[in-house]
Amino acid sequence: MRRLVFAGMLIALAACRGGTGDLSAAEAEVRAQSRAVADAEAKKDADAVMPFWTENAVVHFNGEAPLKGRDAIGAMYRQRLPRLDTFRAETNSIEVSPGGGMAWETGTTYVTLPGGSGSPSTSKFLIVWKKEADGQWRIAACALTANPKS
Repeated sequence: MRRLVFAGMLIALAACRGGTGDLSAAEAEVRAQSRAVADAEAKKDADAVMPFWTENAVVHFNGEAPLKGRDAIGAMYRQRLPRLDTFRAETNSIEVSPGGGMAWETGTTYVTLPGGSGSPSTSKFLIVWKKEADGQWRIAACALTANPKS
């Protein structure tokens, strides 16, 4: 009887945590989505970026009021991307929640402005990804904070 209880507990624990393979697959999916977003941002293509965001996503920029919703985020991209010379984002890490429905990504952005001199300005970011009902990973939240100038 003890063995049955112990086996049941192990099965329940595994179900709660998700299998390692499941989480590895989820991480690979998020990583692919992240690369696609970064590619669209680097091309300064706001329309190509927007399908990667949830309808009610929120963005927090350092010192600014939060942007709430896909429409506000799209307006920000359409306004800001054309003003940049270059934009590049690099992922540092991606972690998937034990249940496999959420993930968080950290990384660094590199931005140069037209006529700018020297090194690009850098920021750190934290993105929260959500697996939606259609099975697609989308950005639910993003916080971006400028790094100190060196």
